[in-house]
Amino acid sequence: MMRRVLATAIMVLLLTNVAHAGATIVGAGSQTCTAWINRKKNAVIKGSFESWVVGFISGLNVSGDREIVGGGDFDAIVAWMDRRCAAEPSLRIGIAALDLAMELAAKSATGKP
Repeated sequence: MMRRVLATAIMVLLLTNVAHAGATIVGAGSQTCTAWINRKKNAVIKGSFESWVVGFISGLNVSGDREIVGGGDFDAIVAWMDRRCAAEPSLRIGIAALDLAMELAAKSATGKP
């Protein structure tokens, strides 16, 4: 159990450092949350933005040493992004997705759903 908590803490710290270091995020993740909010106007953009976020979260999940998404709930991930982007429209989609990953990692470490 202690090893899991330590591994999660390290992952969260690394992810936080990436966000603050100005690491390059490409694709839909480089757009602002305003673009995320407006994505529903075009089915292709909607699909690409949502797929980018789910792929990003999945990639972080695979790269970690344990499961953070708990089977993955596409609708829950999209709903979380909707709420976050509505609250901070100028935030980059990739940074919001990174925040989601950190939240999922923290919940995974504590065993909370």
